[in-house]
Amino acid sequence: MKTRQLRQQVERILDENPQPTVSVIVQGEPAGLQQAIARAAREALQRRATTQAADLLPPPVRERAALASARGAGQAAAGRLSVAAVRRAGAAALQPMQQAAFLNNSRLARRSDAHGRPRPLPLAGAAVMEMDRDDLAQLPQALPEALAVFLNRRIPVPPRLRARELPAEVGRRLTHAWGLESTGALACWGAFDARGQGVRVAVLDTGVEARHPDLQGKVARFVEIDAKGRLVKEGVDHAWDADGHGTHVCGTIAGGNASGRWIGMAPDARLMVAKVLGRHGGTDEQILKGMEWAVANGADVVNLSLGGLSFEAGVLDTYTAAIVSARAAGVPVVAAIGNDGAQTTGSPGNDYFAVAVGATDVHGRVAAFSGGRTQVVEGSDAIDPADLPLVYAKPDLSAPGVQVYSSIGKGKWEHLNGTSMATPHVSGAMALLLSRPPAARQGAALRELKGVERTEALVQLLLGSVRDLGENGQDHRYGFGGLDVLAACGNAVGLGYRPRP
Repeated sequence: MKTRQLRQQVERILDENPQPTVSVIVQGEPAGLQQAIARAAREALQRRATTQAADLLPPPVRERAALASARGAGQAAAGRLSVAAVRRAGAAALQPMQQAAFLNNSRLARRSDAHGRPRPLPLAGAAVMEMDRDDLAQLPQALPEALAVFLNRRIPVPPRLRARELPAEVGRRLTHAWGLESTGALACWGAFDARGQGVRVAVLDTGVEARHPDLQGKVARFVEIDAKGRLVKEGVDHAWDADGHGTHVCGTIAGGNASGRWIGMAPDARLMVAKVLGRHGGTDEQILKGMEWAVANGADVVNLSLGGLSFEAGVLDTYTAAIVSARAAGVPVVAAIGNDGAQTTGSPGNDYFAVAVGATDVHGRVAAFSGGRTQVVEGSDAIDPADLPLVYAKPDLSAPGVQVYSSIGKGKWEHLNGTSMATPHVSGAMALLLSRPPAARQGAALRELKGVERTEALVQLLLGSVRDLGENGQDHRYGFGGLDVLAACGNAVGLGYRPRP
């Protein structure tokens, strides 16, 4: 069955890519991946019955230990994986492929990196190989250890959708960007002393202008990754932005008020920026390598305001294993759903395990460009046949993404539109939930949680606190509803995940 699915994937890649050499990502099977996907199939059925977002809230902290005990020691241990354990699982999944005899007969695959091996992606338990068409056609029989094979796609730079005329409701907010008020971030600063203290948000994008007046001193780490997944520049002194897009995203997460307007959801958070897109875009490999760097270096949240149009359901997809591994390390992945309108989605935003974000305007209306659709997985070796078809909707929630004011290149500011602009509002909201207020007592439960338990509690607090917009429950345009981080912080206190202010 696995070989047949691999053959179908290879045939599709060959049909759609006539060039003599093809770059592919060969997916291994890290420990825990199958279990996570099987659990997702069961959760998807339960989610479809959810008619009010509050049903998604996590159990109170005092009940969580009892629930974990009832699940069994094995599942509890799976929820406490360290970053090192996640990387070991990915490396173990790579080993059979790296040692396969097939590589000795494939000149291109053997020379994919400087050491005569496929280029490893340990977080995903995958490897990148350049292959000629004949070798690729032989891959299903020659590498039966592989779980899947994907094209290493070119990912474009998100378009810069400039806002033209500003409605009065946007223009009259002279002291702050409207999204900070709409989402409740401003109120969180005062009510909960939450400003992103002690939190690191990784931004994988076109880079960052670290010397921008609103971002000075806020970029903790910077790395530039080339098309073959190599770290070519590292250090904040080397930070630069190929387009301005990444600087805008960073400003919405952690920017200050140098222009006279507050622009960042969590102005005390620190940024870890991986430049994975150039002026002409990047590749899936660069983004996956950026995710690996972020998780390995202590990111609390990963922001992906990027993606490529895809009509494929995202289980098992190019990013699934990496996102599952990040979740296992306690790091949620927040991704834009895409700017191609209704009944479209972008990858990785359409992956089941990503927190996908759509865009709304100042009136709470979904933007016409904002994507969303129901995904249907009819067949997969990774899912128990009893749980098929797997049906799930994306996005998960919506956030301000129209006429968003933030920092841009060359020390300037600009109003931009896009689900790329909505996504950092959600990443910034996670930073607020994870904040370590100076006056708080030790032992805030959300920060103490590890692995999947931490990821799930964080996501459940946000989704369970949204303002229901559109259809009752989850729909294609708003997800479960609009971001309300003030309500999320309130619920976190009430359920014991944050200390009382």
